[in-house]
Amino acid sequence: MTTSAPPESDGPMSLLFDIWLVSGLMAGLLEDVLAESDLNGDDFGMYSLLRRYGPATPTQLHRWTGLPLTTISAHLKRLEKRGHLTRSPNPADGRSHRVGLSPAGEAAHDRATEPFLAAMHTLRARFVPDTLRERLVLQGLDAVLREALALDDRPYRVALPADDDTEHGPGAAVLAYPGAPLTSAEEQQVRLYIDFLRTQGTRTAAGAHPGDQTSTKESP
Repeated sequence: MTTSAPPESDGPMSLLFDIWLVSGLMAGLLEDVLAESDLNGDDFGMYSLLRRYGPATPTQLHRWTGLPLTTISAHLKRLEKRGHLTRSPNPADGRSHRVGLSPAGEAAHDRATEPFLAAMHTLRARFVPDTLRERLVLQGLDAVLREALALDDRPYRVALPADDDTEHGPGAAVLAYPGAPLTSAEEQQVRLYIDFLRTQGTRTAAGAHPGDQTSTKESP
């Protein structure tokens, strides 16, 4: 029996490995951020989902998150043991039930949200001009994985503002800057310089060269 060689990747590793690495980093960051709260990173995600889009059936939670139903069930049991879960009949199907956050669960989520938002504020400063482009790229990856797993669409969409005049489509690359966060004044200077470079590109496309000098001396 012969086996075929694995397909070549588009880099040192693969796209799925990149996602796995980022997922681990995100989990570690959440554990640090939420260390003083009642919730861990997995808890915070589930509480946020239930608070924004619940009540929902366990099956719907599976189809939103991709987590196995056994994992969903174990997670919900932990919430119920804490007194953070409500259960109610499913009006669309009497054989199932819906789950949501209790007032105590919402209070626990509130306490964890404060350090989460503080960390997100600090992290957002590392992206120029904001996190929208990155979220659009992630949304595209999310859609591909959901199609492969035959899962429902995520319960929300990220979209460009209606007045966005960018010439690039969703997922276009943005300039990453690994240094210290810029001040508002520094960021404005960067924007002005980018605008200057774009005008030079326009002049070059029109036949002028960036080094050309425009003379103001009258011809004889």
